[in-house]
Amino acid sequence: MKRRLRLYLKIVLAMFVDAIMINASVYMALYLRFDVPYIPGEYLHPYQHISIVFTITTLLLFWFTRVYHRMWQYAGPKDAQVLIGSIFGSTVFLDGFLLLGGAAHYPRGVYLLYVLFAMALVGGWRFLIRSYYDFNWMPRSKAAPRVLVVGAGKAGQLVVQELSRHPEVGIAVGFLDDDMAKHGMQIGSLRVLGTTQALARVIHDYHVDQVLFAIPSASGKILRPLVDQCRELNVKARMLPAINQMIGGQVLVNQIRDVQIEDLLQREPAIVDLGEIASYLTHRTVMVTGAGGTIGSELCRQVAQFTPRSLILLGLDETSIFEIEQEMHNKSPNLTVVPVVADLRDRGRIQQIMEQTRPQVVFHAAAHKHVPLMEIQPPEAVRNNVEGLWGLLDVAQRMRVERFVFISTDKAVNPTSVYGTTKRIGEILGSFYAQRYGMRFVTVRFGNVLGSRGSVLPTFQKQIAQGGPVTITHPNMVRYFMTVAEACQLVIQAGAMGSGGETFVLDMGEPLRIIDLATNLIRLSGLRPGVDIDIVFTGLRPGEKLYEELLTPEDQTQATKNSRIFMHVGDMPDPAQVWPLIQELLDAGRLADEGRIRQLLKAIVPEYQPQSDNVYALTDAELLTTGGRARAH
Repeated sequence: MKRRLRLYLKIVLAMFVDAIMINASVYMALYLRFDVPYIPGEYLHPYQHISIVFTITTLLLFWFTRVYHRMWQYAGPKDAQVLIGSIFGSTVFLDGFLLLGGAAHYPRGVYLLYVLFAMALVGGWRFLIRSYYDFNWMPRSKAAPRVLVVGAGKAGQLVVQELSRHPEVGIAVGFLDDDMAKHGMQIGSLRVLGTTQALARVIHDYHVDQVLFAIPSASGKILRPLVDQCRELNVKARMLPAINQMIGGQVLVNQIRDVQIEDLLQREPAIVDLGEIASYLTHRTVMVTGAGGTIGSELCRQVAQFTPRSLILLGLDETSIFEIEQEMHNKSPNLTVVPVVADLRDRGRIQQIMEQTRPQVVFHAAAHKHVPLMEIQPPEAVRNNVEGLWGLLDVAQRMRVERFVFISTDKAVNPTSVYGTTKRIGEILGSFYAQRYGMRFVTVRFGNVLGSRGSVLPTFQKQIAQGGPVTITHPNMVRYFMTVAEACQLVIQAGAMGSGGETFVLDMGEPLRIIDLATNLIRLSGLRPGVDIDIVFTGLRPGEKLYEELLTPEDQTQATKNSRIFMHVGDMPDPAQVWPLIQELLDAGRLADEGRIRQLLKAIVPEYQPQSDNVYALTDAELLTTGGRARAH
């Protein structure tokens, strides 16, 4: 109650100040226009008669355009536009009231001068408030770091404004920007000191302690050499969050963070057709399986942006389903979210769920994914990844699901693991349903997702936090990597493209050596590989490959309208031959007959080549490639 009363008092005070400024603007306009000791009576008296009505009407106009509901300490261009528009509107009222009162027609110069004075007075006192809040009245600490801002765009300007309010966090010394038109220009109180090629020189000349990258959409290709320079010069590198993570378009001090490995691997933002995506997600009931996992939860976040009718969160781990449900309620309070804990292998339960919820679009992200674990437990991989998918497909087909998107993996290409082979069988199953029933089934195949549970990134981070060593299976191991946000964005786009049975392959960029990922991560932690943190090679684990493939040498691809998505062109096995083998595989899975399972996996997917632990032994030459104190274990 007290807070609301305080707000009303502020509005009344603002109206009182505006009333004075509005009338002062009219008198000043008349006085300046006629340039005589006294304003002529035929122009002064008519205004005096309408001044009260004009003032009240203008204040009401300001109220309805929400001038009094804005926080002017954070005022920006949008606030100025609203205020200027309101002042122009009040000019129309001024002319109208004068004509209704039978006054002589005012010269046009009066109205022009009124607008200028009103903008200066009514807007001026508001932007004085903004200036007051921008100026930090605390004395600057001599210990505050000197900050160089890379990027003189909107994000850079926002971060400089925030630093000016919090000088204890850092004192900005200038900008760097590769836009030649900005060089030497002044932005606020700071100059653009050069391009990023001048980074080392500017750091030295201006005694810079921190470099703040205010280019949230910059690719890792741009950031990596700059971060390396900062590291060599012993200067801390920091980042802003992505633009869409900036609350209300504002940068907050606590959002400025250290550079992360994801930033160094990030590519140019993918371009997606939002209209095409919205056409199959908006006002639809969407189900995501494995909704509590890394990929499933990100799919939920991105699907929610397209206002589906409802979002069904299906998973076996109740804790992760609870967490994503709470997140969806907080971020999308108007979205109907249905959390479901269920086992995909229970076909009766899945049918009951789908009959109750009637999903129109299904994203199938649920799977057992841990390669070494599935290698020693093939019955679980078969039951979850093959039997679970088959049951879901069967029910979805009978429920007339409009679109089914299956998340596959690069490990399904020339598989050496049980996991990869079960995913390849999933691709085959989906193509059968597309051919036989005309189902709109789409497979999307991609590589590793940064930061997913069980992946190398969180494993390395834990090992570094514990003081090492960082364990790598082989010095020559390479993998494709993609951020989870980009992967899910492209998965949703591919789902819009498919008409039934297609396999889409995501452009993963260049493969990355795991040893390079580990050394970069150690350096980002402020430590030295082989000195502060050891790197230990443990040898390939069961089912692992030195490198992954997105296609076989015989496969071909076709370009799509999205440069990051390609359509796989290849033959599928004969359904008449493979279908009975898959049914037999499920029987072997239920009986936990591991020997028979491996035989059937080979029969269904002839390119499956189980990998021996000792195929890639660690040689002395390979160990020497790492340098430092890296060693075999």
